[in-house]
Amino acid sequence: MNYVIGIDGGGTKTTCLFLEADHYTYPEQPKVVQGPGTNPHQIGFDEAGKRLKALIEKGLQTFNLDSAQIIGVGFGLAGIGRPEDEQEMNKIVQDIFLGLSFSENCNSFIGSDSLAALKGALSPQKEVGILVISGTGSNAVGVNRDGSTHKCGGWGHLIGDEGSGYHLSLKALSCIAKAADGRGEETLLTRLVLEKLNLYNPEDLVRYIYGRTHEKHEIAKLATCVIEASERQDEVAVMILQEAAYELVLHVESIARRGFERDTAITAAGSIFKHSKVLKQHFIQQIETKGLGVYREPYAPPEFGAAMLAIPEN
Repeated sequence: MNYVIGIDGGGTKTTCLFLEADHYTYPEQPKVVQGPGTNPHQIGFDEAGKRLKALIEKGLQTFNLDSAQIIGVGFGLAGIGRPEDEQEMNKIVQDIFLGLSFSENCNSFIGSDSLAALKGALSPQKEVGILVISGTGSNAVGVNRDGSTHKCGGWGHLIGDEGSGYHLSLKALSCIAKAADGRGEETLLTRLVLEKLNLYNPEDLVRYIYGRTHEKHEIAKLATCVIEASERQDEVAVMILQEAAYELVLHVESIARRGFERDTAITAAGSIFKHSKVLKQHFIQQIETKGLGVYREPYAPPEFGAAMLAIPEN
């Protein structure tokens, strides 16, 4: 039995799916392994390559597969989307294929995690739609009836990523500081964040944040505190999530203006959509109110889309 591999490489984690060839529907019991994040702009292209190779090796061993059974590998990676990024990543992928003894005829797809996620989110019968991603980072992508691709966001955590886990975390830290100063409302976020970081006072955040350089995912993990506080009806946390939903709707509006119809399927992916009912409900409500399209739950996860994009052409 031959297989195609689909990889969803985010900033925090990477998921690798081994999909049986000729069974191109999402399986009830998927063969999946996971590893650390592989965004090359966060950890470097060489380190991303090492992590990707190690994860594929882990999957081959876990599912008792041979390299000769792999006929295609799809790499949907956060931070990849510009031609120069894809070219550099292609060199890394060739080294991975060589190191794993993959066939020289093994097909590959190298592109952004958003393209892979859109391919997975749309049902096999649908070719048109818009996908919004909110995980560690955020972005959106849409495919129109003429096959053209349109993107929005993806500017990274320093100048973009509105509505993402990283963005939520920064908002939470700001609200905690304001509450401590008496410039803002008291919030449950203070206790939840301090407990998560093993700190005692809000003032301790200064040393924690500025005392050393943090990887993007270390800050983004505080988004879980925002979600937990919102579930306890904390008004500050709810406001942060509603503002994030608004930012994500702006992504949809930008793409929808480029020739998409009002009945366009709009779907969402990423850990924030998965875990925050407040953000997801507010997002769907605004989509419907503004008449931007029709919300649909995603058909399958991004790694499935990456696998589909790696299928060799007959």
